[in-house]
Amino acid sequence: MHPAGQIILATGGVGYYQEKGSPKRTLEKGDVVKCPPNVPHWHGASADQVFIQIAITGRQNGPTEWLEVVTDEEYLQ
Repeated sequence: MHPAGQIILATGGVGYYQEKGSPKRTLEKGDVVKCPPNVPHWHGASADQVFIQIAITGRQNGPTEWLEVVTDEEYLQ
């Protein structure tokens, strides 16, 4: 979670993004995600391809809060 939110810029490969309580989204080169402040989420590479991303996170409202590890079940949904 990021108190100031986060912006993810997908620059290559295929990845995933999911906010807690929402469906997982597939991200590809050119996709942009604006993560709202204080919303638990995860993002990373797909199971069979690399994912290249730039994640921009502000710290003016506090540091990133790392939560629980993404389970295999969550990842594979």
